[in-house]
Amino acid sequence: MTSHDLVFRDRYGLHPRAAMRIQQTAGAFRSRVTIQSVTAGGAPVEARSMISLVSAGIRQGDTIRLAAEGEDEAAAVAALRALIEQGVCHP
Repeated sequence: MTSHDLVFRDRYGLHPRAAMRIQQTAGAFRSRVTIQSVTAGGAPVEARSMISLVSAGIRQGDTIRLAAEGEDEAAAVAALRALIEQGVCHP
């Protein structure tokens, strides 16, 4: 398993548009990818599920944990990390 903690900086938190971009990015990999709000102490949610992502309640400034398990886990975490660090809603 590969994981990485970082701060979610998008000003509106993890809203549907941001969730869609995360879902699309996670869907490009074979590994199982999860996102967890470390700040809120929430359970990990499946990154390929829009409903799970939006209901995770991740807000601006929350520390989140990206985790992946599978054959391309490092690449999946790196891609999501880059997406989130640059700002999910900024192509």
